[in-house]
Amino acid sequence: MQHRFQDEVRGALIKYALVPVFVLAVVGAVLMLFSWKHYVTDANHAQREMVTDVMHGIFSDYWRRTEQAVATLSVEADLREWQLNPGKRAEIYQYLYHEVNIAHDGTQFYLLDTQGNILLGSQETLPMALQPFHQEWGILHRMSEQENEPVAEFVSRGDTGRHDLLIGQAVVHQGRQEGWFFFLIPGDYLARNIVSGNTDFILADAFGNAQIVTGAAAAVKLGKVTEPFDSAEKGLVQVRNREYYVTCETVPPVESVQGYKVYAISPVTDLLLRYALGVGILLGIVLIMVPIILVSARRESFARSQAVNDLVDAFAAVKEGRLNNRLEVHAGSELAIIEEEYNRMTESLRKLIRQNEEETRASVISEVRQLESQFNPHFLFNTLENIKFMVTMDSDAARKMIHALSSLLRYSLHEETRRVELAKDIEYLHSYMEIQHYRFGDRLHYSEFIDDTVRDCLIPKLLFQPVLENAIKYGEDDDGRIEVRLSVTAMEGDLLVIVEDKGLGMSKSVFEHLQKLLHEGENNTVHKGIYNVHRRIQLMFGVAYGVKLIQPPAGGTRVEMRLPRQEGVSC
Repeated sequence: MQHRFQDEVRGALIKYALVPVFVLAVVGAVLMLFSWKHYVTDANHAQREMVTDVMHGIFSDYWRRTEQAVATLSVEADLREWQLNPGKRAEIYQYLYHEVNIAHDGTQFYLLDTQGNILLGSQETLPMALQPFHQEWGILHRMSEQENEPVAEFVSRGDTGRHDLLIGQAVVHQGRQEGWFFFLIPGDYLARNIVSGNTDFILADAFGNAQIVTGAAAAVKLGKVTEPFDSAEKGLVQVRNREYYVTCETVPPVESVQGYKVYAISPVTDLLLRYALGVGILLGIVLIMVPIILVSARRESFARSQAVNDLVDAFAAVKEGRLNNRLEVHAGSELAIIEEEYNRMTESLRKLIRQNEEETRASVISEVRQLESQFNPHFLFNTLENIKFMVTMDSDAARKMIHALSSLLRYSLHEETRRVELAKDIEYLHSYMEIQHYRFGDRLHYSEFIDDTVRDCLIPKLLFQPVLENAIKYGEDDDGRIEVRLSVTAMEGDLLVIVEDKGLGMSKSVFEHLQKLLHEGENNTVHKGIYNVHRRIQLMFGVAYGVKLIQPPAGGTRVEMRLPRQEGVSC
C-alpha cells in the first residue's frame, strides 16, 4: 500500500511513451473528421437541401398563382374589359398586387392581348426578354402550344448575363386564345434567397445552362456549368490547384417544370491546408511531450506518498461533483487530520444538497399548482349573472351556457395531469369561448388557426384561457366590436402561440406595468392572468420560454407565447 502510487507511476512509464502518441493522433483525426463533417459535408448538404426546397416552393407557388389568375381572367370573352372597366380593373389589380406582395416587391405581372399590347401590368413596357414582341417563337409560342397549363422557364435579361424566371399561361375563353398572362420573378431576388456565406450555388436547367449563380466563378463558363462540376454528384473537385466540395440535387418537378439541378459548391482549399498544418503541429507536440512525460513521471514517483495520492483523487472527485468517496484515515500520518476533515466535509455537503433539492422541488411544485388553480372570479360571477337572466329569457341558451361552464370547471378542477394534448385544451377552450359568445353576442368575433402538425403536442393545461380573457377585456374597438384571433404554429423546435385583438388596447400605464411584471418575474398585484401563464411556462420549461407582450403600430394587443414542443402521439 505504501508504494502503490510509485508502483503505478513506474508501470505507467511504458504507457506514457506510447499512449500520448496514440491519443493525440486519434483525437486529432477525430477532430478533423468532425470538423470536415460538420463544417463541410453536413453544412453543404443542409444548405443545398434548403436551396432545393426554396426553388421548389417558388416554382410551386407561382405555378398555382398563375393558374388562379388565368382562371379569373378567362371568364371575360374580351380581355379589354379588365382594362377598360374600372370596377373589374380595380378588382383584378387588388388580387394581383395582393399575390405579388405576399412574396416580394420585385415580381412583375403582365396581361397581354394577342397583339402584344399590355392590358394590365406592374410595368408599362414589356420585359427585355419579350422585346421585340413575337408570338410565333419563344415562351409566348410555348404558352400557346401548352395553353391548358402554365409554362415556366428562365429568360435572359438582355446582354447583362442575368436571367429572370418567367411563369405564364395563355388566356383562353371558350376554346379561343385571347392573350397571355405571366409573372416575371427577378433573378436577383432568387439569388438573394439562396445566397450563403460559406457555400456557392448554381441553379442549372436540364441542358447544363446556369440560370442562377451565387459565386462559383470557377464552375461556370459561357453560361454553362463546366466539367468536372457538371458530372460531380458528390465529392471533391480540383480546378486550377483549388479544391471544392461539390454536391448536386435535382429540384422535385412541378408539373412540366422539371430537370433543374442545384449545385452546392464549398471551397475547401484553405481548410485542407489548415488540416495539414494541424497534423504537423500535432506531430511536433507529440515528439516534445514524450520525453517530458517520462522524466516528470519518474520524478513525481519519488515525491508523493500514499496519503497524497488518496487526497488528490478525493479532491478531484469533489471537483467533479462526486461526494460519495470516503478517505481511509492513515493513522500516524501528518495528513490524517486533513483526511478526517475531508470525510466530515463531504458528509455535511451531501446532507445540505439533499435538503436543498427537496426544498426547491417542493417549492416549484407548490407554485405551479397554485398558479394552475387560479381562475378569474369575475368571469364566474359574470357568467352566473348571465345565466340567471337567460333562465327566464332564453332557457335553451341558459342550459347550453351551464353545460359549457360545467365542462370548463370540471376540466379545470378534476384533471390530474398538468400537461395535456393541445387538441384537448382547444376543445375545452371552445367551451370557454361559447360562454363568452353568450355574454357578448354578435359583438365578439373569434377565429383560430391550429397547425395540424402540433395538435398532438403536450402543453400546460388551460394555457390559452387567461390570455384570451385578457384579449376580450381590452379588445373592444370604437364600435364595440371585439375581434380576437388565436394561432398555434411550429417554429423550429418550439411552439409559437399568438393571441391578438384589434381593439383600442390597454392604457400605456397598464401595458408598461404588465411588461415590468413579465420582466421582473414577481407579481403582488391584481394582474394575474398573463403573468400566471408566463410564470407557469418558465417554471415548467425554463427562462428561455414565456410570454411576450406587444402593441402593434396598427393598434390592438398581441401576446406571443413560446414553449418547447413536448412529444405526444405524433408531435
